[in-house]
Amino acid sequence: MRKTWNFEVKGHSIKVVNTWFHGAKLYVDGEFRDHDDSYFAFGGEVMLSANLGDLGVIEIEPRAFFTVEIDVFLTKEGNRQPVFSSRNRLSLSQQRESR
Repeated sequence: MRKTWNFEVKGHSIKVVNTWFHGAKLYVDGEFRDHDDSYFAFGGEVMLSANLGDLGVIEIEPRAFFTVEIDVFLTKEGNRQPVFSSRNRLSLSQQRESR
C-alpha cells in the first residue's frame, strides 16, 4: 500500500511517500532528501528531516498503527512550529505561518 502527502512550507513543495515494503521518502521541491525504512512508528520521534537553509529544518514524525499518518514541524533555533498534520487540523494562525 502506498500513501502520499503533498503540501507547501514557506514556498517549498514538500512530498512524503510511504510504502509498506520500501519505507518513507521525503522530497523537497522534487529533490530526494531523506529515507527511513522502519516498519514501526509510534509517533513522537523524528524519522525524516531536511534542512531548508535559513528557514530551518523540516522534521517528519510518522505514526503507524492501522494507518500511517504524519505530523510535520519546522524547527529553527530551538523554536518548533507545526506546519502540517495528516491527522489533526492546524489552527488558522498555524496554517498562515507555514505559508
